[in-house]
Amino acid sequence: MSELPKLMLRPLLDGYTPDLARSVISTQTMAGFPRERKDSVGKAHRVTVGYLCTKSQWRYFLAFMRAYEGSPFLANLQLDDVNLQWYECRLVGDSLPFTPLGGGLFRVQLSLVARAITHEVETDITIVKIYEMTDGQIDRYFKELAELVNKDLPNAFGGLI
Repeated sequence: MSELPKLMLRPLLDGYTPDLARSVISTQTMAGFPRERKDSVGKAHRVTVGYLCTKSQWRYFLAFMRAYEGSPFLANLQLDDVNLQWYECRLVGDSLPFTPLGGGLFRVQLSLVARAITHEVETDITIVKIYEMTDGQIDRYFKELAELVNKDLPNAFGGLI
């Protein structure tokens, strides 16, 4: 994935509309809950993302789109994590709608499909258990744990460790 070109613009979170893919097929039954089964791993997410560009960023964006037209590229997106991450993407559709805003600013909207990042199920289960154990106070839990290990424990041993 590192050999793919990177679109070096950060998306606007205003108007950001991700549609996260699920790796299950759901079949509605005549009554009751639907049946679900694993479909495949790594289905593609869909996202509509906007960029606000200065003149130089707009020139870069147009050059990037022409240079790598029809090819996958990396985009910095916020999809299945709380932080922006690099995702392998492809453009969807055959146009790039943009709006000149004046003052040398441009707003462009892209529809992308992004390859899902593989996550470790055991890590996800651990996050869920810690969240439930702390009543959603995960940050507080780890702050107090760090204080215990880094401050209280050394003080308890009188500087022996």
